[in-house]
Amino acid sequence: MRGFGVAMVTRRIWKLLRAIPLLGLGMVPLVATAQDNPFSPAITVNGRVITTYELTQRTIFFSLLQPQADATAEARKSLIDDRLRLYAAEQLGVSVSPDAVTAGMESFASRVNLSAEEFLKALAPRGVAPETFRDFVSSGVLWREVVKAKYLARTKVSEADIDRAIAGGIATGGEAKVLLSQISVPTDGAFDALELIARIKGDVTSSTGFSAAATIYSNAPNARQGGQLEWIPVSQLPPEVAQAVASLQIGEMTGPIAAEGAYLLFYLRDKSTTGGDPVGAVAVDYLRLVLAPGQDAARIRAASDRCEDVMPLARDLPEEAMVRATLPATELPGDVAGALQGLDPGEATVVTTAAGQSALVMLCSRLPLAEIAPSRDDVRGQLLNQKMALRAQTYLEELRAEALITEP
Repeated sequence: MRGFGVAMVTRRIWKLLRAIPLLGLGMVPLVATAQDNPFSPAITVNGRVITTYELTQRTIFFSLLQPQADATAEARKSLIDDRLRLYAAEQLGVSVSPDAVTAGMESFASRVNLSAEEFLKALAPRGVAPETFRDFVSSGVLWREVVKAKYLARTKVSEADIDRAIAGGIATGGEAKVLLSQISVPTDGAFDALELIARIKGDVTSSTGFSAAATIYSNAPNARQGGQLEWIPVSQLPPEVAQAVASLQIGEMTGPIAAEGAYLLFYLRDKSTTGGDPVGAVAVDYLRLVLAPGQDAARIRAASDRCEDVMPLARDLPEEAMVRATLPATELPGDVAGALQGLDPGEATVVTTAAGQSALVMLCSRLPLAEIAPSRDDVRGQLLNQKMALRAQTYLEELRAEALITEP
């Protein structure tokens, strides 16, 4: 699934960005600044300049947050998107107050249980200027206001939408699964990708027609199978696909979804819901072990199927080296909450603490705290957020497609 592969990578990258246990400052490669004039133009977006200094700063910042990613490429894309968001804000007359930006910075830093001031102090030794963090957060805060101004009044969640969401498992604790077909249209192919997808959406009215179009136009590996995918849990879809699919009825298609070098289109052939645990608040039983020198995280993970297998490894370590706790999901420390996302019981991952140490985090179990289902208002808010997120993504892709982007 070519489109899925790119999107899954993107999801992993931004999952790390949200979790931020990665301020292991000792591991971060620095990026050299421009020798001649750091404020010379590096990229121009619709006449708005991105300087070499900004690109260097954002690259260092991203290399701290995403050590496994191509920080330069991610920084470049992020700064281009910032300029597009600013352009959209100016067109709509939207702005944000300094207090709103400060609140955004505090919220971002709180994900690792730090204040904004403490977070900036952690960034400073690696050369990240306070303005770099502020500009990054400011763009996100501004974009939320832009999307609200442009779409909130005309984005509706109907009672039928809520009924479908509940029936689909979103509010029942069940595991919603979907049966999709996919078309991937390359952006550098013989056809204009967005125009072709619009034509397909307008002309295709059945699963058979979609499969025929996939066979002709898609560059995904499953094109010969008419773009058909196997059953997949919604929770395993990339966020942008899950959001687009959430409100579909059987026989409907998503809008275009951007991937690297292509636009994707999905057709919902069927959906199902398996039984789930009682719904309501969730408690998380987890283990966190700060690894001692010489402890091999990969070997520990391979040899451990449950938290009880890991606990003896802390026998000769300081008491604070291992934490085993059960907390409401909303009260988990920021680094632990981010690390546990997507894990099944018995699975573990390695994070880097704010002190630069490696720590193994394992999910022991998830336990229901209550059997009270979310209210219809809760479901309405969830669906509204999904619809707004999809519109925001589509709008940004439109802005990017129409932009004049040049590099000296």
